[in-house]
Amino acid sequence: MSSLIPSLNWLRVFEAAARHSSFARAGRELNMSAAAVSQQVAALETSLGRPLFDRAANGVTLTADGADFLPTVQVALASVEGKAAALFARQKVEPVTLFASQLMAMSWLPAVLAAFERDNPALRVDLIMEGSPRRVTADLSIRFGEEPRLARHPGWLMGLSHVVMCRRADLAQLRRPEDLLARRLFDVASHAVGWSAMLNRSLGPLHGLRPRIEPVDTTPMALMMVAQGLGLAIGHLPVCAPMAEALDLAVCPVLPTTPGPGNYYLEHAPDRPLRPATQRLAQALQAAALHAT
Repeated sequence: MSSLIPSLNWLRVFEAAARHSSFARAGRELNMSAAAVSQQVAALETSLGRPLFDRAANGVTLTADGADFLPTVQVALASVEGKAAALFARQKVEPVTLFASQLMAMSWLPAVLAAFERDNPALRVDLIMEGSPRRVTADLSIRFGEEPRLARHPGWLMGLSHVVMCRRADLAQLRRPEDLLARRLFDVASHAVGWSAMLNRSLGPLHGLRPRIEPVDTTPMALMMVAQGLGLAIGHLPVCAPMAEALDLAVCPVLPTTPGPGNYYLEHAPDRPLRPATQRLAQALQAAALHAT
């Protein structure tokens, strides 16, 4: 069975000529000569057996059949383009690899990266969390260090303030230091400021009191246990704020906020080219951190 339209390119040429009412302008859009446009339109008309345009010296106008045919052609072409974009547009997305700690990856980063990808649809951030078995050199890494000089690092991201995190529902029951000491206190050993330092700094010697300090591996684990009503944990603002909010946790005001030590900063992989995409991600992270603090 023979086809009335053996070449789909004829439809593209016809649509452009109809939209411009000119073979010459359609040719400029399609990178063709006016004569080539005229030839393909004529081939389509011959195949359909009807004229689609009335020719004049100053341009072309659609015949009644051409005007009736045009909307169908435009819908069909748009459908093909839309489907192609949905299926194959990802091939054009440029990936940027980012390494971050578990707390960063689970708390502060998700909303920041979602906004970045929304504002930069041609870029995709591949996030690698600390402890991942993947052995990939990241384009950009969020590092943490306690050295005071890092506050002047060109890639400085944010400092830290240490606070006591509790369930929002428990705030009314936590009014005095004794109320804290009656709870289980989850401690992350790798942190610069733990429960012993927080309590000694705020309360001084505990005079024989032995708080129930229990070790846990990570801050996200500690916060999850707090959310289940199992005890209290030390949180680090602003990085833990989104996760704490999602878990309906609050800052317990019994102990004052303790600033530092420690700073997060951005580090570019020296053996990888500094691409514009990497620079754009770094700028977005620093802008979001400035807003968070």
